[in-house]
Amino acid sequence: SKMATAGADWETNPATQITWGLGYVAGRYGTPCGAWDSFNAKGWY
Repeated sequence: SKMATAGADWETNPATQITWGLGYVAGRYGTPCGAWDSFNAKGWY
């Protein structure tokens, strides 16, 4: 799983899942606002 890069406990630890998700957003969109702007422009994410 891609989430395994954030921690071995990715399946059971919500904090690890959030860490992975924020890293994904930062890498793909720059900021959470950038992700929101992209969603609003396209209607999907």
